[in-house]
Amino acid sequence: MNIVKLLLWPFSFIYSLVLRLRHWGYDSGFFASTTFKTPTICVGNLSLGGTGKTPMIELLLRYFNAKEKDPSNYRVAVLSRGYGRKSKGVLEASSLSTVEDLGDEPYQIARSFPANRVVVATSRVAGMKYLEQSTLSQTLGLVLLDDAFQHRAIRPSLNILLTSFHRPFPADVLLPLGTLRDLPSRASSADLIVVTKCPLTLSNDQRVKLINGISPLASQQVFFSYLSYQEKWPGLKNVLQMQDCIGEQITLVTAIANPEPLLAYLNANGIDVLHKKYADHHFFTPIEIEEFAAIPKIICTEKDFVKLKYSLENLYYIPVEHHFFKEDEIGFYQAMSALQVSKRI
Repeated sequence: MNIVKLLLWPFSFIYSLVLRLRHWGYDSGFFASTTFKTPTICVGNLSLGGTGKTPMIELLLRYFNAKEKDPSNYRVAVLSRGYGRKSKGVLEASSLSTVEDLGDEPYQIARSFPANRVVVATSRVAGMKYLEQSTLSQTLGLVLLDDAFQHRAIRPSLNILLTSFHRPFPADVLLPLGTLRDLPSRASSADLIVVTKCPLTLSNDQRVKLINGISPLASQQVFFSYLSYQEKWPGLKNVLQMQDCIGEQITLVTAIANPEPLLAYLNANGIDVLHKKYADHHFFTPIEIEEFAAIPKIICTEKDFVKLKYSLENLYYIPVEHHFFKEDEIGFYQAMSALQVSKRI
């Protein structure tokens, strides 16, 4: 153990005690955990970020929105804390909402799925009450709880735990020694576990190794997914083709938890990247925006594009989607159906 780890270990230990006390409070009934009449699917992780929660929320929205063609189904809403937003209380997205109102990820979701209700609330319970009590509650069939795995004030109908291929939670430790913000043992509360950001060349041996490391309960299923980056990069006025950037150096701006898969994708396609990396959810300053304006082309993620699009004309983003491997896709949706979530919406 090096000196830095030695110094950080006591803080991780104290943090673990705080977490254990908190979870004991919920397990014993000292803290209330509410179940709502509307079915809820929680999408979250145990780490600080970088597992692809927003692409997973968008995948579920596409899936359930397609089911809305059946008249027996109802509208799907998203409830998020809205991390980094400058507003307070409970707020529903509208055509007038800004990224400062909602936070970057909820704003991105609201922009991409205008037919779905997106609500941000520091208190998930307050957000659920707002959704169920609002005048449109009769069209509310399912709520996707974004990044709510560690927020036990709501007892969801289904818990989906995400963990990344390159840093699965069994190989990580608690803050500040590692990146885990909750106890690894909390994985036992998940119904489905999804290993995200896998390489396209994922082998069976790698699958087995990861599953053995996770040690799922008999009731849990583990699925594997990968990120699919699109080759057409939209901007405000036109679209940039990925192939036109091969052999060139591009400037990549990211304010996300883990940009490494995106960097690997660009490098694998022969693109030289000058990377300007910022902290997750960073709101760019006027000085930084002025610096970006002097660069011929800026490439970013959609999460960063929504914060910069009205300030830069030289800005393009790389769309990304979660995809399951063929052997996982059918099982993932069958598992949700078997747990009687999809049957109720």
